[in-house]
Amino acid sequence: MRWIKRTAVIAVGFLAASCRTDTPPQHHAAEMQMEPASKISVQRQTVASPSLQGEAGVADNFDLASSLKVSDETPSIAPDSTGAFRFLCGAGQLLKDDPLVYPGQPGAAHLHQFFGNTGANAHSTYASLRTTGGTTCGDSASPVQRSSYWVPAMLDGVGNAVKPDYMLTYYKTLPSSHSACGFPDAFPQADGVTRGTKVGICTPLPNGLRFIFGYDMKTMKGGPTDANSPDYWAFAFQCIGRTDGVELARHRTMAAVVAEGKCPLDTGYLRVAATIPQCWDGKNLDSPDHRSHMAFATDGGLASVGRSCPTTHPYKIPEIAVSIFIKIDTNFLAGKWRLSSDEMHPGIAAGTTLHMDYWEAWSPPIKAIWQANCIDKHLSCNNGQLGNGQQIKGMLTPSGGWPVGVKVPLSSIP
Repeated sequence: MRWIKRTAVIAVGFLAASCRTDTPPQHHAAEMQMEPASKISVQRQTVASPSLQGEAGVADNFDLASSLKVSDETPSIAPDSTGAFRFLCGAGQLLKDDPLVYPGQPGAAHLHQFFGNTGANAHSTYASLRTTGGTTCGDSASPVQRSSYWVPAMLDGVGNAVKPDYMLTYYKTLPSSHSACGFPDAFPQADGVTRGTKVGICTPLPNGLRFIFGYDMKTMKGGPTDANSPDYWAFAFQCIGRTDGVELARHRTMAAVVAEGKCPLDTGYLRVAATIPQCWDGKNLDSPDHRSHMAFATDGGLASVGRSCPTTHPYKIPEIAVSIFIKIDTNFLAGKWRLSSDEMHPGIAAGTTLHMDYWEAWSPPIKAIWQANCIDKHLSCNNGQLGNGQQIKGMLTPSGGWPVGVKVPLSSIP
């Protein structure tokens, strides 16, 4: 397996895996992320799904064969009960757009770091994502992965946005033939004993599914520090890259990583980890709050396969786990780094407002291939391997390595 040249130790350790409040530092005036007063309130509507397949698939508008190559290696059988499909993405555009929360309103949101579709913006739709833009997840000239992921941008406290070096993305779930797939019934009974044999109806990722998870900027609930929310277990911050083999703890905030005081300046990376809610209601591709149609598997379950989806959200789609890696600097060690969304809540510990948006826009035939092989044949596919002797081009580390420690002046971002 080939990995990043300068950070090989970092990524490999997370393929198999899967707080203190500090006084906020003073920030450069240009970094204060305030929502524009001119933004328009949009009436949110439910987007019903025509079927369990989601929206009608939109055909690729490029030569699909040119996106594939002979696989570098043969995937092994997955070590646990799930099949897995993994790949790497670079960092994409920085925009003050949010296609879900402020559709059609460029500049209305706090600054976001996008991954995936390079054309994603405030005007995006499923059709536009499928037909326009390149990708930071693979060969941009033949973009089979046009899905879009976006998170609050990282600010360095001295007037710059810090671009991540790369993102490791991990799709995994039970093969559809697994005995635990079915309408969820494995829940604790009145006597406290979990009975039942099913944890969810195992379903491929629907076309056009979109949602937000993590800290809710409106209710100020959820996110990595809310112990009453499933988000508490879905997010983490961690320093990685030590050369002595010591694995440091996962934390709820960036502030706690800084306070730990063990992240080495020369080799240290901040890992920002997030795992999406895996349970879908099977009816809606979006909801008015962009959250209610999705849920985490939090109850009962079976020891060998994990927790059960709630009966209100019985469809278990592939779990998407991401790890975003950002090279640290002296400003990080000084406690100056904050998320753009943190800036909207003065006094909050750095990292508290972490959240993520996702909008599915895979090439339908390629998605069907990795589902049928990597997931349903219980394989462990890395670097865009499709489990059929083919591999998606560009889903592994570039020959020259990833750009490291890129800073973008906030004054240059419209």
